[in-house]
Amino acid sequence: MERWNGSGLLQLNYMSSNIVLYCKSHRNDLPRVKILLDSVKRNNVDNIPFYISAPDTDVELFQSELGVGGYTMVYDGGIVDIPSDVPGWIGQQVIKSSFWKLGLCENYVMIDSDSYFIRPFKVSDFMYGDVPYTVMHEQHELFSWTCGKTKQLGFDPQQSFAECRLKVMDLFDRAFGRLYDFGPGPVIWSSKVWQSFEEMYLKPSNVTLTQAISKVPSEFTFYGEWLLATRQIPILPIEPMFKFFHYKGQYDEMKQQGVTEADLAKVYGGVVMQSNWNAPLQY
Repeated sequence: MERWNGSGLLQLNYMSSNIVLYCKSHRNDLPRVKILLDSVKRNNVDNIPFYISAPDTDVELFQSELGVGGYTMVYDGGIVDIPSDVPGWIGQQVIKSSFWKLGLCENYVMIDSDSYFIRPFKVSDFMYGDVPYTVMHEQHELFSWTCGKTKQLGFDPQQSFAECRLKVMDLFDRAFGRLYDFGPGPVIWSSKVWQSFEEMYLKPSNVTLTQAISKVPSEFTFYGEWLLATRQIPILPIEPMFKFFHYKGQYDEMKQQGVTEADLAKVYGGVVMQSNWNAPLQY
């Protein structure tokens, strides 16, 4: 990949929803998607459209298990074609980052299957007028918890974080400044930002999004650093919207402290029970 050396704003016109919810999933996460969908139905005050995509071979199963109402099903293959030799976790990031190609929305809340809402939400939770908020912070909450746990975790989270961010910063010629995390999900993405990334950086560099994410597997970082470099939309930073349990130890500690879902709802709009550590379906 090459460094970006251009500037300018991409002018786009959309005849679509201002904002939608979008979840990329697969059959192994169906139990979690059911919980997410139920939470959307119960808390979606403004009736924001909700789209769920799955591999083409899983769509019929999803429709059968989820029933009708509250969502619209989409084929992954209708969003973007992923080569068969691309690892699933890379392809998943590419699909999430390409949802804008359907032309359904100006902005979308990208939410994973292992997430669910714990209180009512409105468009204003994600947008300031016509401008989407950007999840953008320095991950102090997580790093304060992982301090002294390098041996226990098997790696240094802060070092890993820095290595990933610095690689993308270098591509966009950001040689100084703080290291930002533009996740974890759910995040609010502007279609304009992703489309400008394709038109102004990927195509001139003769690089595909799949190739870019394969080299630096962090779609959050590409989105955020591109936004910082080009200012395609105003940047209105917010902390993570959901309580994200990255590790079992975080979950265990909160349970031991007697923290309830109602307590979390005073601070967060939802919970992410990270499926990577086989978390229970709900807090």
